Amino acid sequence: MLAGPSSQRTIPGLYTAVMRGTPMKARIDWNAMFAPLDVMNIPVSQTHLRRVTAVQHTPTGLLLTVETAAGQPIPVQIDLIQPDLLRLRMNPHGIRQAKSDILVQESWPAPAFEVQETPEAITLLTERLRVVLQRFPWQMRAYDRSAPADAEPFFAERFNDRAYGYAYEVPPIGYEEDAGGFITVHETVALRPGEALYGFGEKFTPLNKRGQELYSWSMDCGNVSSFRSYKNVPFFMSTAGYGLFIHTSFPIVYRMGSESSISYSFHIADSQLDYFLIYGPSLKHILYRYTELTGRAPVPPKWSFGFWISRCGYKTRQEVEEVVREMRARGFPCDVLSLDPWWMGDGPWCTYEWDEERFPRPAEMMAELRRQGIRTCLWITPYIPAGTPLYEEGKARGYFIRRPDGSISPVLEAFAGRDLAAVDFTNPEAVEWFHSHLRRLLDMGAAVFKTDFGEQAPADALYHDGRSGLEMHNLYPLLYNRAVFELTRQYFGRGLTWGRSAYAGSQRYPVQWGGDSYSSLDQMGTQLLGLLSYGMSGVPFCSHDVGGFDYPPEAFDHPRQEDYPRDPVVYARWLQFGVFSSHVRAHGKQPREPWQYGPEVEAIAHRYLSLRYRLLPYIYSEAVRSSQAGLPMVRPLVLEHQEDRSTWNIDHEYLFGESFLVAPVTSRDGRLSVYLPAGTWFDYWTKTPVEGGRWMDIQAPLDILPLWVRAGSIIPMGPEMDHVDQKPCDPLTLELYGLADEGEYVIFDEDRPAVAVRYQRRHHQLLVQVEPAPGEVIVVLYGAAVRQASVNGRPAALEPFAQGTQVRFDGRQGAQLLLELA
Repeated sequence: MLAGPSSQRTIPGLYTAVMRGTPMKARIDWNAMFAPLDVMNIPVSQTHLRRVTAVQHTPTGLLLTVETAAGQPIPVQIDLIQPDLLRLRMNPHGIRQAKSDILVQESWPAPAFEVQETPEAITLLTERLRVVLQRFPWQMRAYDRSAPADAEPFFAERFNDRAYGYAYEVPPIGYEEDAGGFITVHETVALRPGEALYGFGEKFTPLNKRGQELYSWSMDCGNVSSFRSYKNVPFFMSTAGYGLFIHTSFPIVYRMGSESSISYSFHIADSQLDYFLIYGPSLKHILYRYTELTGRAPVPPKWSFGFWISRCGYKTRQEVEEVVREMRARGFPCDVLSLDPWWMGDGPWCTYEWDEERFPRPAEMMAELRRQGIRTCLWITPYIPAGTPLYEEGKARGYFIRRPDGSISPVLEAFAGRDLAAVDFTNPEAVEWFHSHLRRLLDMGAAVFKTDFGEQAPADALYHDGRSGLEMHNLYPLLYNRAVFELTRQYFGRGLTWGRSAYAGSQRYPVQWGGDSYSSLDQMGTQLLGLLSYGMSGVPFCSHDVGGFDYPPEAFDHPRQEDYPRDPVVYARWLQFGVFSSHVRAHGKQPREPWQYGPEVEAIAHRYLSLRYRLLPYIYSEAVRSSQAGLPMVRPLVLEHQEDRSTWNIDHEYLFGESFLVAPVTSRDGRLSVYLPAGTWFDYWTKTPVEGGRWMDIQAPLDILPLWVRAGSIIPMGPEMDHVDQKPCDPLTLELYGLADEGEYVIFDEDRPAVAVRYQRRHHQLLVQVEPAPGEVIVVLYGAAVRQASVNGRPAALEPFAQGTQVRFDGRQGAQLLLELA
C-alpha cells in the first residue's frame, strides 16, 4: 500500500531538494513523494476495480463499465492496435483524449478481431492474442492465441496478493483519492518464478530490474551509481514475453517485486491509467513494436560516429588550436571538438553569445577546424540567467515557464549562481526565438549543440499550452531536445544533438550521453548498466564520458582537486569501452587528450581509435540496422540469446551490433569472468575459435579489451583515416570469421549505394559475391585453410599469413570470388 500522508506540494519539494544538492535518499520520503495524497485513511478495498457491469462494442475493441468494490462505476477502454498489441485506459473522471508528444501516431486502424462473451468473461481474439476480461472479480489475462486452453497467461493482473487473507499485500488495479480530490492510479501484475524485467530508461542499477523499486522523475544525478536518473522511460519488457509502455509523463513509482515476490505494481500521480501491452514473445519484436509507437531513431550523421574530444573545459581559442594541432601531429583521428560553457566566458550561462576576448573571431576559428576535418560542438542549456538582456527580452515576450499567478517559475541552479528562467517549449513563438539564437551560431560554423541539463523543469509551473509542471517535468527534456534536433535537421538535412536528459520518445532526437560519472572503474561499470537499460528502452544511440566526467572520488579529500593525478588505467579501459559504443567522446574535468596519460596509454589509445575508424563501415551499417529495428547498438546478451537463461542477468558484457561480444575490464588487475553464448566465437586479437555456452575466467593486460566475433560473421572494414569523410572506403576489407553454410551482410553508407556481400559454402568451395564497391576489395578468411582462388573465373593470388588467408581484387564492378578450401 502506498504510504502517506503527503500532498501534491511534495513534488516541488523533490525538485528543490535536487536543485540544492540535498542527500535525497536520506532526507526524502520517496514512498510519499510519489504518492502525493494521503491514502492511509481510505480502505483500498473501496478503490480497486471489482465487477464488469456493462460492455459496449467499439470499432477498435471495447468500452467497459467496471464498478469498484464500493459500487462506483469506472470506464475502462480496451483498444486493439495490432494483432499483438492492445491499449488499456482507465480514469475515474472519464477517459482523456489528449494530444501526445510521446506517440508518433494518435489513432490506428484496428486489426481483425472478434469478441466472445460468457457469464464469466469477455474474450477478445486477434490473430496472435487471446485476451480474457474476467467479469468478477475483475482481471485481465493475455495468452498467445495458439497456446493450448490450459496454458498459463503471459500477462495477468494480480487481484489476490493478500496478507492474512484479508488485507492486500499489493492492491489490485484501482486508484486512491485524497480529501482535495487529487487522484493517483495503480496497476498490479503477477510475476512468474524467475521472470526477468528490463528497461525503464537509463537506470544505473542491475540490468534485471526484478526486486527493485524505481522512480520516473528526471533529475540531475550527480553520479551514475544511485537510484537517480537523467533519462526516464516508462517502458519495460519481461522474459514472460511481453512489454508494457505506460503512456504518461506524470511521476511514477515502480515496485517490481520489491514489496511482494509474486507481484509488481506501478503507481502514477495522475487520474488516468493508460498503457500499451505488447506481445513478443521475443524482446527484439517488443522493441520493434514499442518504437513503432514512440518513433524510431534516425541514423545520426556519419561524422558523428568519429571521435569527439572535449574537456570541462577549453577556455581560450589558443588552447583549442593547441589541442587540435597536437591531435593531428600525434596521428589521432578526430571529428568533433566540443566546447563547454566557457565559449561564453565565465558566465552567467546561458546567453548564446561568444566571449570574443577568449575566443577572438570564432567563425574563423571554426572554419579553420573544419578545414582540418574537425567540427565544433557548443554547450548550451535551455535556462536563461536573470539580470541579462536575453532574460529581460524573454520575460517581456512571455517565453519562459511561469507559475499559475503569472510570475516566472525559476530554476534554482547553483551551477549558475543565480536564478534561471527556463524556455517554455510549448510556446511556438518561444521555440522560434530560441531557434533564432542557435541559428546564428550555426551560421557562424557550429555543427552541433551539447544540450546539457533539462532535468530541472519547475514542478510548480503552468505552461503556455495549459499543462502543469507536474505533467511537464519529465516531458521537458523531450521538448528541449526536439527543438534543437529539428533546427539542426532543417539546417543541415540531418539532425543531431548531444543531450543528457531524455524521456520516452527521445530516441527520435539522438544522441544522448550518460551524464556525470566519476573517474573510476566502478562508475565505468555502472555507466554500462545505464547504457544497457537505456538501450532496452528503445534507444539505439547513446554514449558516455570516456575517462569519467568528474575527478576520481579520492580527489575530494585532496587540498587541490585540479592537481590530483590522472588515472591512466581508468582512461585506457574507458576508452576501450567507448570505442565499442555507438558514439565515443572523451570528456571530463581533468584533461582527456590521450597523450595526457603517458606513452603506454597513448599507444593504446592510438591502437583503439585507429581500429574505431577502420570499423566505421561496420559501425555505420549496424547503426542503420538498429535504427530500422529499434534495437540498441550496445545490447545485452539476453536480447540476442533470450532462450539462454544464463544471459538474463549478465550486465558486465554486451554485444556491439550483431557480431562483436565486448567485455569491458573494470578491475585493476584485469581479471574478469566472461560468458560466451552457445556457438563458436573467435577471439578478435588471436583469431582463435572458442566454443561458447560456458564461462571463462580471463586476465586481460592493459592493452587488451576482451573481444570476440561471432562465427559466420562478415566484418567490413575501411582504411585508417584522420576524420570520417577524409576518403572513400578504399580498400574495403571483408573479414569472414568461420563459415556457416551461407551468410550475408549489407554495408550501408551515408551518401553511397549499399554494398551487399554474400557467401555460400558447398563442400570444399566457398563462393563470395560482392556488389560494386568504391575500389579495391580485400577478402580475409579466418578459421579455414584455402588452396587456391579465382575472381570472376580468373586465377587470383592468395596471401596467406599466420592467422588466415586473404585475396585482393578490383571491386568497382562487383565480383565473384571462388575459394577452394583445403
